[in-house]
Amino acid sequence: MSTATPPTGVRVAGDTNVGKVRTSNEDSMIVDAARGLYVVLDGMGGANAGDIASQTARDAILSFVAHKRTTMEPTSLMEAAIQSGSAAVFGAAQAHKERHGMGTTVVACLVVDAKRAVVAHVGDSRAYLLRQGRLQTLTRDHTIVEELVDRGLLSPDEAERHPYKNVLSRNLGSRAETRVDVLEIELKPGDRVLLCSDGLYGYASAEGIQYILGSGDAPEHVARDLIELALRGGGGDNVTTIVIEAPQPVATTTQLVKTSGAVAWWQHRQRFLHVAKERGIARNPIVRGLEPNEALELVGLSLCQAIFHDLEKSTGVNVWTFAQNLAGGWFERGGEWAPLRGMMDILGESSRVVVDEIRTSDSELGFLLDVAVSRALVVAELALGGLLAERLRQVDSDLIELHTAQQTAIEASSSDSLEDTGERWIDRPTIPFMRPDRPVTNPGESAEVMSALEKTLTIARARTAPRAELVKQVLTSLEAIVADSAGNFAASVLTARELYGVRTVDDAGIMPLFDALDHARILTASSVHQIQATDAVRARVLRVISAAHQRLVGASTGLVLEAAAPHSDKLREAQAVTSELRDQVAKAERKRADLERRFATNADPSLPWGSRGTTEW
Repeated sequence: MSTATPPTGVRVAGDTNVGKVRTSNEDSMIVDAARGLYVVLDGMGGANAGDIASQTARDAILSFVAHKRTTMEPTSLMEAAIQSGSAAVFGAAQAHKERHGMGTTVVACLVVDAKRAVVAHVGDSRAYLLRQGRLQTLTRDHTIVEELVDRGLLSPDEAERHPYKNVLSRNLGSRAETRVDVLEIELKPGDRVLLCSDGLYGYASAEGIQYILGSGDAPEHVARDLIELALRGGGGDNVTTIVIEAPQPVATTTQLVKTSGAVAWWQHRQRFLHVAKERGIARNPIVRGLEPNEALELVGLSLCQAIFHDLEKSTGVNVWTFAQNLAGGWFERGGEWAPLRGMMDILGESSRVVVDEIRTSDSELGFLLDVAVSRALVVAELALGGLLAERLRQVDSDLIELHTAQQTAIEASSSDSLEDTGERWIDRPTIPFMRPDRPVTNPGESAEVMSALEKTLTIARARTAPRAELVKQVLTSLEAIVADSAGNFAASVLTARELYGVRTVDDAGIMPLFDALDHARILTASSVHQIQATDAVRARVLRVISAAHQRLVGASTGLVLEAAAPHSDKLREAQAVTSELRDQVAKAERKRADLERRFATNADPSLPWGSRGTTEW
């Protein structure tokens, strides 16, 4: 691993690895911060000394730049330096018969200053530019297949499958002179330039390279992680990476909060705990039985840490988890709302004291931190609200069950009670999978019950929000199912199909449907208590509406499963194809590595197509 920080403020790091297949590393690199010179070379020739070729070119390029850096224009300097490397490799090959045919690729970057760089290359080692999260290739591979694509003799798809797609049309060493592609680029704050050998992009996806290069980690970590990515992809070749990072732009408000804000918050944690202790956090029933210091650490320090990590990562997951764990454990022990509310108030007051003190010493940072910490406390309140809603739904379910049990007892002891069908709707699953042929017994309700049902649904519609169109449709569907004289499941299926309509099979398409079903259930259950009727009639209305709701939910669930079935089948097919393709890729990579060892040097582009270069193909 080589790291450097040139006077320009550019940060650079490079690393290399032999890979998992090769026994020697034929890659070389230059990380010269003083001259702003960064080079990756990939030697070719195997037994014909590919490692010697890359090292010879490396030394020649470095020597040339060292002597001419201040006397030549950057673009001309890079082209001439690479030409000197080609001449050096060619001369070494001619002087030693056993090295005949050796060569190397090269990709180089000369950082002129913090806003300007020159990229030059020969062969298939590449340069990439990451700007504002978008990855683009700066170089074009010098391969025979790529040349044929440029001439219109091969399509890009054909080139991708061509058996000799990695055979080069240019390199350093096959001739004393070579053609060098040179590009001058403008560097913008935060830009990252990646130089790499084909051992990286040959075994790592472009998406993976973009993700790691844009991770925001330091260049030395990025260079290492890119190599790890190539090794996980098979590591069939030597791999070398150099990451060049332009100076970062002026920090945004989000970056200030993630860095200075998070640090300032954590430095004031003792003040946070002191205020929480003064406000009486240790006397709260939630921490009863704990020593005061234990209570402070368990609750106060835990929230302080959660806020710190969420500031650092610009997220809310840690505070959300803290609030859910605190409230969930308290509610499971049968705890009341008041102590939990009091605990959150103490924690909120302690947070505000800390933020106010930070604002006193640094008004700008204090303002930003005030907004971020307030957002974190809102996240905690939302988490509590979710748990309360869940608890209320459970209470609602328990009340209905108790009410039904009471009415059943009344019906059993009353001679004029409605006929008991023996059904217990509360014992049925909420979302059953019901086939269209499942028999449903017609309840045969009286006119009094049907009138009460109509009034209940009317009240429920009146209480529905104006924009809740889907909830209104659910209520209409329930009315249709209740009014169905035949009492079979077909009516539920037809109504569910109208309600389902056309939807995508994902959360955005399905969740609104089931949210509306759940909301309609709560509306109707509460509306029953507002009608003028006897307790027995109300109980019967509850049972009938619940049965209709269950049939509608069951039919809707069946439609969802039916719609998802083709996607499940396609997923299984795709998994099988992916497994087969992975095996084919592994075989192709092994064959490519073998071809590269056998056909080390490349065709001379000045010769007619079809003629041989310096080595048999």
